[in-house]
Amino acid sequence: MDKVRFAIFALCLLAGSLAAAMAVESYTVTPSTLKPGEEGSVQFTIKNAVPTGSTSTSSLEDVQVFYAAVPGVEFKTTAPFIVGTIESGGSAPVSIPFRILPGAKGGIVTAAFFVSQKNKDELKTVNVDISVVNPPILSISSDLQSVKSTDTLKLTITNNGGKADKVNLKLADGSGFAFIGTTSIYVGSVEKAATVDVQLDSRDADEGVNRIPFILEYQQEGGSTVNETKYLTVAVKKEKADVIFTQVDPVVTGRDNVLRLKVKNTGRALEDFKFYLEDEKIKAKESKQVRLGNLGAGEEKEIAMAVSVDAQPGVRNTAVTLKWVEDDVEKEEETTVQVSVNSDADVGIFIDAKPTPLVSGGDHTLSVLVSNVGSYKIQNVEVSLPPSSIFELFNAQQSQYIGGLESDDFSTVQYKVRMKGVQPGAYPINVLVKYKDQSGVWVEKNQTSMVNVRPAEDAAKKENGSPLPLLLVIAIGGGAAYWWFRMRKTSKSSSAGGRA
Repeated sequence: MDKVRFAIFALCLLAGSLAAAMAVESYTVTPSTLKPGEEGSVQFTIKNAVPTGSTSTSSLEDVQVFYAAVPGVEFKTTAPFIVGTIESGGSAPVSIPFRILPGAKGGIVTAAFFVSQKNKDELKTVNVDISVVNPPILSISSDLQSVKSTDTLKLTITNNGGKADKVNLKLADGSGFAFIGTTSIYVGSVEKAATVDVQLDSRDADEGVNRIPFILEYQQEGGSTVNETKYLTVAVKKEKADVIFTQVDPVVTGRDNVLRLKVKNTGRALEDFKFYLEDEKIKAKESKQVRLGNLGAGEEKEIAMAVSVDAQPGVRNTAVTLKWVEDDVEKEEETTVQVSVNSDADVGIFIDAKPTPLVSGGDHTLSVLVSNVGSYKIQNVEVSLPPSSIFELFNAQQSQYIGGLESDDFSTVQYKVRMKGVQPGAYPINVLVKYKDQSGVWVEKNQTSMVNVRPAEDAAKKENGSPLPLLLVIAIGGGAAYWWFRMRKTSKSSSAGGRA
């Protein structure tokens, strides 16, 4: 009896050691993520494992793999997938191809695979996670190809991919563009397309073609959050105030002036119109702002502003800024206004005679000294001594050419004359100086100087008398002329230093 029991027990142990042990290793999915329409495969290995302490197992016979249907996934083999027999300690690889259907949703889908063998109720279950990505494919377009400094456009967001949820619209910092009244616009879900009204502020953007950077923040299928930037190309056309500026009086360089401008509105009505003088050479002495208030269509107003002028003579494109309100939004324009700047060009004219005094019937040389007393060089200086009732001119021409004179420079021309037999007394002599100033404008200065004519016998007295009085007069006159020019140069140097 004991021998029988021992034999049965031994047979049971032998049967247990020969029993097959089916095992499934971990799986892989290739590729790791798939988009709708793409194909992949699931791979895993089925083993006939030998238990510890045993040398062999029975075969795994008629091994098959079944799978259940998965939404959005199409398996490319027919179930069951036949593996066949796996001998003791052997293994068999399994590869099941599949395709993600075009309508599949993004996220993780789980495919269940069941491994069985002939005449066995035991099943091995392999749960495989397949990652499906169906990102939104977003693009943006607008109903406007060009925008003003403030404008409302209809922005259409088109989606050619998976659904985008909780879509939020922003603008990139530093782009020169902004939303009016908000920093972001909530769009919501976008499956195919969505349109939103966008109030756009382009006042800080450059005029011309620009790329507006719209930031789209959304959740894609599966719940992950995505930020991406889409660019919309538009032409920015800044509004310009339809105003005309007319200068009332020219300003003079090197001096304090009152700049007077008439401004006429030739366009639509402008609210709270303001004028700012921004020029570096024509500067406001007090406030650079002039507030004109509302400027109706066709209305004209005048600007008067105390300014200091340090500009070259000529017509200067003077920098200004204009601001006004339109549709409750402040508009701004940087532009230029033509301002005529006159030179402070002027000449001093002085007459001297040799010999002195001038006497009736005498022959003399008249010296005409011309000095540039302005701040800038003058050119093409010409001196004329018109015919006079008190002398006859011996020169071939009454006009003489000097050329250019720098500031504070001077030059002298001489005329040979014979005094007529006029009665002693004071008589006028006219001198005409013509020149071109720094701005290219021709200037004429006609100066009348009074000279004293003495009797002819005074010349004889002078010849018989001591030369000392004459030398004294010349010395005094020369010293006075030197002092006058010296003081003018010193005064101009001080003024220039003060302006600097």
